[in-house]
Amino acid sequence: MATVIGTGISTKLDSFASGKEAALSAYYQIEKKDPSIVITFISTIFNQEAVIKGIRSIIRDAPLIGCSSIGSISTYGSHRDSVAVFIISSDSIEFSYGIGREINKSSRLAGHKASKQASDSTHSPKQLYMMFSDSLSGNSADILRGAQEVLGTSFPIIGGGACNKSCIEKTYQYINGDIHTNSVVGILLSGDIKLGMGQSSGWQPIGKPHKVTKAKSNTIKEIDKKIAVEIYEDYFEKSAEKLRNEDICKLGLYYPIGMRWINKDKEYLTRIPLTIEENGSLILNGDIQEDEYISLMIGDKDLVLESAKKAALMAISNSKNAKIEFAIMFSGISRLLLLRKDAYKEIDTVKKIIGKNIPILGCYTLGEYAPFNAEESKGQCHFNNQSISIALFSE
Repeated sequence: MATVIGTGISTKLDSFASGKEAALSAYYQIEKKDPSIVITFISTIFNQEAVIKGIRSIIRDAPLIGCSSIGSISTYGSHRDSVAVFIISSDSIEFSYGIGREINKSSRLAGHKASKQASDSTHSPKQLYMMFSDSLSGNSADILRGAQEVLGTSFPIIGGGACNKSCIEKTYQYINGDIHTNSVVGILLSGDIKLGMGQSSGWQPIGKPHKVTKAKSNTIKEIDKKIAVEIYEDYFEKSAEKLRNEDICKLGLYYPIGMRWINKDKEYLTRIPLTIEENGSLILNGDIQEDEYISLMIGDKDLVLESAKKAALMAISNSKNAKIEFAIMFSGISRLLLLRKDAYKEIDTVKKIIGKNIPILGCYTLGEYAPFNAEESKGQCHFNNQSISIALFSE
């Protein structure tokens, strides 16, 4: 049998019916074989519990994991306001999973607990860890560090932050029949499989670099010895109060803060400001160090599509000409908002490189986990924003 992928997408407005329709479509595609795992991404326009019940009305027993998202990514394209159900049925891949709670109290501990629970299985060899975290709680970079404490800094990790249409609404994480928030869920894939990974961004710096002169964890207090929010006040000619009222996170999706990556002229790690504190500090969705040089960043449609090509070519190269069975793909919500009606072009760009009929499963995320400059999937993983990450699986 090897590995079979079923994909179901539904945009029905009735939550239960949408979950049921997507699950049924995916189940028929695997010809009613026994599902090994169910991965689902659900828009927050739906009643989350009703959707899960709809999925479970078709697929009752298989492990289920996933998160909320503004939209799904599949071989069929980009689908906003949808329920996506992906079923993997495999006799060569084994799956184990875990959860870490209360990200806002200790992001690192939550990441550690989820990966430890997932890796406690006897399955081997361990190949890839995929995790979905609450993007609006805690420090996403620390969640990754917690996972790396268990798995190692060069172990392949992919996934991202659960998201929705608003930066202030709840996000959701799913594990089996339970719906969580303020949590991270992860799934470990093990077995005799080959893996190729790639990532890229396409966001570029604007203006002169600035120095972070006071910061702690994911809070920037001062930039160039001035109150942190002034970097946005000066550029957009808006007061901190106005930026706060208009939701700094929405602005940050288009204009994040970028840190130049070590020894790379054009590679940046980006961070999105989630909130502005009363004292003008910026709370980011990932940490940043004092004395770091940063820039405001901006996206360009052509460069974003070029980065999708770069990530796909990198993943193919790391696959060593093996026959691709399926792909996992995550793209930053910023890319979707920038491309708008052309979002399908990003997926088409990837398909032209990996093969137009290769099953793709994924969603849009608020921050992505992926290795930088992966060579045979052994690049160190980092948390980034505005990026695309791809994992290709071969048997």
